[in-house]
Amino acid sequence: MTRSRRAAQRSTLRRIATLAAATALGLSTLGLSGCAPIGTEGSAPKAGAMADDEPLPRLDGQRITVLAGWTKRERAAFAPVIDRFEQRTGARVKLVDGGERITAKVYHAVDASNLPDVALIRQPGLLQELVANRALVPIDAETRDLVARHTAPPWRALATVDGTEYGVWFAGSTSSQLWSPDSGDATPATGNWSAFLRGLRDRPASDGPAISVGAKSGWPVGDWFENLYLGGAGTEQYERLSRHEIPWTDPSVARALEELAELRRTPGALQPEPGDESFGDSLDAVFGSSRLAERVLAGGSAVPESAAATPFPSPGTDAAPAVIGGTAAVQLKASAGGAALMRFLAGVEAADLWIARGGISPNGDADLSGAPNEAARAANELVRPGPGGTGIDARRFDLADLAPSGFGAYPDSGAQQILREFFAHPSDVHLTQQRLERAAEAAWSTAPELAPSGR
Repeated sequence: MTRSRRAAQRSTLRRIATLAAATALGLSTLGLSGCAPIGTEGSAPKAGAMADDEPLPRLDGQRITVLAGWTKRERAAFAPVIDRFEQRTGARVKLVDGGERITAKVYHAVDASNLPDVALIRQPGLLQELVANRALVPIDAETRDLVARHTAPPWRALATVDGTEYGVWFAGSTSSQLWSPDSGDATPATGNWSAFLRGLRDRPASDGPAISVGAKSGWPVGDWFENLYLGGAGTEQYERLSRHEIPWTDPSVARALEELAELRRTPGALQPEPGDESFGDSLDAVFGSSRLAERVLAGGSAVPESAAATPFPSPGTDAAPAVIGGTAAVQLKASAGGAALMRFLAGVEAADLWIARGGISPNGDADLSGAPNEAARAANELVRPGPGGTGIDARRFDLADLAPSGFGAYPDSGAQQILREFFAHPSDVHLTQQRLERAAEAAWSTAPELAPSGR
């Protein structure tokens, strides 16, 4: 790549790094408004579908690189999927760990022309940015057919730009469940937010910390905020905030921040020094050999084998809508191996292997009888329809993942950093709102406009 071309690409990357996910943000109460990305035929999952019998090509001797930001539990659940793909094709897959900075590593790979074949990303906003930079390969006809067969339209719309599909939603995640080890007894309901905090305050000091947050990763604090905001302000306000149609200085944001501050100030509620722990650390604190906390707010894509789940405590009088997310496979390099892996990840066999190890999948035809526990089955059922629904069935996609990546994707900048710092020292709600609004204005003002996926 010439110096001038590389400089131009870097300029484009800086410009699109704050691109709003115009399509994905257009959530309506029935799903994604105005979305008809592929047409109606075959767009809904078919009940009772047989395992896919389309053969994969032989790829003996070929090497495929996959960039992912999995936790160690997610990597363990993903290993059988890769093993089976290698057995069927003869290819060898190298999994590169992107860690918490997967977004930055994707951009670095694109800028340096050192592309993995496939990347696993959480953000529809990032997917849209990569499409704007012409950095993604559209999924091929065979993969598109599998996606249409097994994945609900709202999921497909999140990976579609200008009528072209670019991603396979392999994994789902729930951010509205509190996970704890299953003692064999029914896990008590968390109730509403006030009752939840009262229960934390009334716990005997000898019980130790109740909650592990993993604030160092950034997004877990965002998940707490998003649940409080969605449950308190409602779906319409949540959608408007996700599109930056209302400012972060709005009183509805202040209420959610004040509730988050209440949690932080509750004596004995949290593990000491929560800002020093990643999300993976917080899972280990609850499910590791030395149990250091009772519960963790779920945000991962692989449910621990011993987990039981309770819903997030609603800030309102009614049950709160659920915040969901996911991980999409995208192809960055045109290669037969990458295309074959995308096709495999879109099918039932890969989803079944993933679910059997606790994975959460949007695949509507995967076999949930293989899930290791009820929490995993419930999480899969929650994410399958994708964002949408009303009342107690309402689901909304993670707000930060929908936003321009410069606002929502990095633990050390944008909303994640601001919320982490507020959580560490929750003293000034007004100042935090101002910082969030300035970051949002900068992100959305530099985001190129893309046509909605339904056009």
